[in-house]
Amino acid sequence: MLKPTRSFRLLVGISGLLGVAALAVYYSVPIPVPPPNAGFREIAEFGTQFHDKILLDAWLQGIGSLLVVIFFLALVYLAQGIERFSGWITTLGATTVLTTTLLDGAFVLGAVQGAVDGHPTTALTCFDMTFVFIHLFPMIPASVTFLGLGAMLLRSPILPRVFAHVALALGFAFPVLGFLGLFMPRVNGIVVILLSSQEVWVVAAAITLQFRSVDSTIQTARPALG
Repeated sequence: MLKPTRSFRLLVGISGLLGVAALAVYYSVPIPVPPPNAGFREIAEFGTQFHDKILLDAWLQGIGSLLVVIFFLALVYLAQGIERFSGWITTLGATTVLTTTLLDGAFVLGAVQGAVDGHPTTALTCFDMTFVFIHLFPMIPASVTFLGLGAMLLRSPILPRVFAHVALALGFAFPVLGFLGLFMPRVNGIVVILLSSQEVWVVAAAITLQFRSVDSTIQTARPALG
């Protein structure tokens, strides 16, 4: 593996920070989304009134998730995780994160486009599908990604050990709360808080990564391989 430079780590950190910034804007700008049982007319009025804002939100969600996933994959590279099963699990999880996010965005755009084109079946179906991701995302993509990261970072010095422990804790908490949220809607509020905590993890990891010694981490990591 080529020796990672400080400029590479800086770019990796910027990717993580910009990704979180985009997602923060996406989550912080509220849009009065119609209730799950909304009819076609209500969805059409919503799509017309907030058309440009919805499109911007979809873009922020997509590009933010992409940049964060690039950050996760860079951690796999820096930790030489591609040679470990935990690194493959992290890569699988990161791939599902991006796939799920893009699918969510596709349904949002489909609902808006269906309403604009006067296709009630398309609009209603896509709108209904947007409400499933609060359950799906924590159960599989988020949990797999952070379990993989936690296991990988336990054997790598690229970040302090506390990041591995927090990642494992998030990885175990996500599927539990995601499952409970299927039957107890009030739990979904805790899920949202937990999803926000993963962004805090990314910010902290991106900043901390800039202060780690490249030479020492590589030399320390090599004996653990194989």
